[in-house]
Amino acid sequence: MTRGSTAASSSGQFRFALRLARRLARSRDLARSVVIVMVAGLFVMAMFITLRTLSLSGAQVADRDLGRFGASVGYGTVALAPGENQFAQDVRAHALRAGLTDAEVMLSASDMQLTSTPPRSLSMLETSWQDRPFPHRYQLLSGRWPTRAGEVVVTEPQDVKAVAGDPLPVLGGKATFTVVGTAEDQYAQTSNLLAAPGTWASLDPGLARGFPLLTAQPLLLFSGGDAEAAVTSFTTAIADYTKRSGASADGTNALMVGGTLRFREQLLERPERTWIERTPAGYTVPALLLPVAAVLLVFGLNDRRLRRSASSLVAVGVRPATATAALTAATLAWCLAAAVAGALAGTVIGVAARALIAHLRDKPPGPIEGLAGPALQLLAMVALTGAGAGAVLARSRNQAKTRPDTRSPAKPAVAHARRVRDARHLLAVAAWCAVVAYAVRVDVPAKAMILTGLLTLAVLLVIPDVLDLVLRALPESGPRRRLARRQLAADSLRATAVVAILTALLGASMGFLALLDTLIRTTDQQAYPQALPGQVLLADRASTTFPPPAALLRAVQASNATDGLPRATLSYLFTTDASGGLTRSVTREGHNGNLLAVDTAAQVEHLIGHLLDPTQRATLDKQGLLIWADASDPTPTTRLTVKDGDRVTSRTAAVPATAVDVPLVEWRIGTDGILLRSTAQGMNLPVPPDGPLIITGISTTAAEDMQQAVARAGLDAQMIRTYTPPTTPVPAAALLATAAGLVLLVLTAVFAATRAQTRTLRGYLARLVSIGIPTTWTRHVLLYQYGILVAVSTLLSLAIALPPTVLLAARVSGFALSIPWTQILTLLAAIYLATALAALRATLSLRAGERIGATA
Repeated sequence: MTRGSTAASSSGQFRFALRLARRLARSRDLARSVVIVMVAGLFVMAMFITLRTLSLSGAQVADRDLGRFGASVGYGTVALAPGENQFAQDVRAHALRAGLTDAEVMLSASDMQLTSTPPRSLSMLETSWQDRPFPHRYQLLSGRWPTRAGEVVVTEPQDVKAVAGDPLPVLGGKATFTVVGTAEDQYAQTSNLLAAPGTWASLDPGLARGFPLLTAQPLLLFSGGDAEAAVTSFTTAIADYTKRSGASADGTNALMVGGTLRFREQLLERPERTWIERTPAGYTVPALLLPVAAVLLVFGLNDRRLRRSASSLVAVGVRPATATAALTAATLAWCLAAAVAGALAGTVIGVAARALIAHLRDKPPGPIEGLAGPALQLLAMVALTGAGAGAVLARSRNQAKTRPDTRSPAKPAVAHARRVRDARHLLAVAAWCAVVAYAVRVDVPAKAMILTGLLTLAVLLVIPDVLDLVLRALPESGPRRRLARRQLAADSLRATAVVAILTALLGASMGFLALLDTLIRTTDQQAYPQALPGQVLLADRASTTFPPPAALLRAVQASNATDGLPRATLSYLFTTDASGGLTRSVTREGHNGNLLAVDTAAQVEHLIGHLLDPTQRATLDKQGLLIWADASDPTPTTRLTVKDGDRVTSRTAAVPATAVDVPLVEWRIGTDGILLRSTAQGMNLPVPPDGPLIITGISTTAAEDMQQAVARAGLDAQMIRTYTPPTTPVPAAALLATAAGLVLLVLTAVFAATRAQTRTLRGYLARLVSIGIPTTWTRHVLLYQYGILVAVSTLLSLAIALPPTVLLAARVSGFALSIPWTQILTLLAAIYLATALAALRATLSLRAGERIGATA
C-alpha cells in the first residue's frame, strides 16, 4: 500500500470515528453521568472568582498605603513626642530643596486614647486632608475636611459615634478635638481620626509622662524625583530632631531609612499574596484533582458499557482502534461540554457571590481578570484525563484481542493488568514518599492544605487494593449481601471510581473543616482576658511584668475604690538590663516558662480565683511549686534552673510540685507556675523587689471609677487592666467561603455520583427483577453496595483529613488541635441521607415487567 493510500485510509477512519462518536454520544446514560464534571467545573470557577474577590490587587494596596503618591519613606525610623512642631516642617523644607515638589508628610499616632470607659485607643493620621492625599480610600460622608489644628474627621462613624460639630475629648480630657466631619474608610471597619496639620504640635508635651506610649511615626509621601533625595531629606530631619530633643539617634542611619522605601511600581509588580495562594484547598488543589477525578469517574461508571459497545463494533467489522477512538471521543465530548457548562454556571455564581461580598464587606472587591486561565486549565485537565482514559481503554482492547497462546486466552489480559497494577504501586510509593518529605515542612496552614492534596493523591492510588481487601473480608451471609458483594467484585473498576471521587471530596471537606476549627480554637485560646473576674491588674503600659508607676498608685489610692480589698504584688523571677533585655531567669528544668512568686498562700488563692486544696497548700508550706494544670508534669517533684541568657548557671534540689487550675489570663501567659517569695529567696533565686499589683474582690463599677480617676489625673487608663470577656474569633471570609464551598461541593457531587451510579446499574437491577427477585431486594442490594462504598470512602477520607491538621498542631507552637466531630458527623449524616435518597429515587420505578436496558 502506498503512502498516499495509507493517508487516505487514515483520514477515512478518522472521519468514520467522528461519525460513530456523534451517534454514540446520543446515549442518555452517558449524558447523565457527566453531571459530576459539570459540578467540578462549577466549583473551580466559582471559588476562583470568590477568592479573587476577597484579595486586594497591587493597585488597591497602593491606593490604600500610598494614596495618590508614587512612593513613601521613613515610617518606623523615628518616634516623635507629643507637641513636636518642627519635624514635619523640616522634612518638607528639605524635600522641596531636593526637588520633591509633590510631597507631603503624614504623622501616624496609634495610641490616641478616647476618654471613655473602658479606655480605647484609636489611630490618628495627620496631614493636609483638603488636598485629598488618599482619594480612593477616604470618602467624606458629612461635614468637611479638617483645616485647623485640633479639627478631626472620624472615619467609620458607626464604630465610634460622632457627628460634625461635636467635641471629642481624648487622653483623659487633657486634649479635646473638634469633629468637623465623618468619612468612610474603604479598607477598614474600625474608626480612625483624620487630623489637620498642627494637631500633634498642639498637644501638651507633658502628656508623654502620663501616656508613655503616645508617639507619632512620620512618613514622607512623594510622587516624583530622586528616591535618594527623599532618604537624605528624611535622614537630615531626624538628625535635626535628635539634636533638638535629645531623643535616640538610631534612626539617623541612611541605610535604615532607605530600607523603608516603598514604590507604587513594586506594589503593582509584587502585590500581596492572594487568598488563592493562602488557601490552596479553596482553588489550587481542587483545580488539579477535581477535573481528573470527575472524568475518571465518568469513564469508570461507563466502563462496562464502553467495553461492550467496543466489542459490538469490532464484531461488525469496525477496526478496534476506530471503535475505541469513537467511544473515547463521544465520552470526552460530553465531558468537555459539561466542563464548559459548569464553568459558565460557576462564573455566573461567582459573579453573584462577588456582588454579595462587595455589599457585605467594607473593602473594595479585588479584580477578577484572567478568567480564561482557570477555564482553559479546566478544559485541558478534562481533555488530557479523557485522552489518557481512552488510551487505557484502547490498550486493554489490544491486549484482549492479542492471544498468541490459545490454551491460555486470559494470559495477555492478566499480564496487562499486572503491569498496570505494578505501575500504580510505583506511583503510590512515590506519592507516599512525597507525603513524608513534605510533611516535615508543614509549618503554616497553607502547607497543611497542600499536604492534604498530596495525601489525597497517595490514598487514591491505593484505593483498588483497599477495596479489594474490604470485599474479600465482607461476609456473604444472605443472598442480598452475596449479590451486592459479588456485583461489586465483578465490576471493581466502577466501584473504585465511585470510592475515589467520594474519598477525594470527603477528605478535602473534612480536612478543611478540621483545619478551620483548629484555627478558630487557636485564635480563641490566644484571646484571653487581662485579668480574672473581680480583679484589676496595675502595671506599666509597656508590659504587664513591669511594676505600676508611682503616679498611677497615687491616683488609684486617691480614688478610694480599692480600700480594704485584698492585693498581691507579683514577682516574675527574672531580671532585665536597662534596655529591658532578659539577663537572669528561673525556669523548671527542661521547660521555658518563667515562674511567679507572691508572699502568702492566701495571696495565691486571691490570684487564681479559688481556694487551694490541702495538697496544694501543703506543697507551698513545704517550699514547693504550684504548676499550672495545662503545663504540669506527672512527676511529684521538679528541679529549678537559673539561666544567664541561654546558659544554665545553677540548679536547685528537687522541690515538691502540684498542679493547680487557673484560667488563661494575661498575667500568667509565658509562665509555668507559682511559689512563695520566701521559698525563692531561700533558694537564692533572683527575686525582683517589685512587680505588678493585682487587687481582687473589686466590682465592675469600682473598676470603672478607678479608670476614670486615673484618666482625670492625666494618666494612661489602660495601665489598669480589668476583666473584659474576649470576643468570639471570626475567621477570614475566604476561609469561611472555602469551607462552605467544599461542603456544598461534596453534597452535590455525592448526590450526582450516586444518581449516575444507580442509573448505570438499572440494567443489572432490572435483570434481578425480571427473574422474580422482589423489587425490595434490589433496593437492599443497592443500599448495601452504597453502604460499603460510602463507608470505605469515609474511612479513607478520615485518613486524608486528620493527619495534616494533627501534624500542624503538633509541629507549630501555639496551635490547639480541634476536630469538629459534630460538624463532621453532620456532614456524614447528610451524605448518607443523600446517598440513600438518590438510590431509592432511582429504583422506585423498577418493576418485573420493565424492559431490560443496557446491562451494567
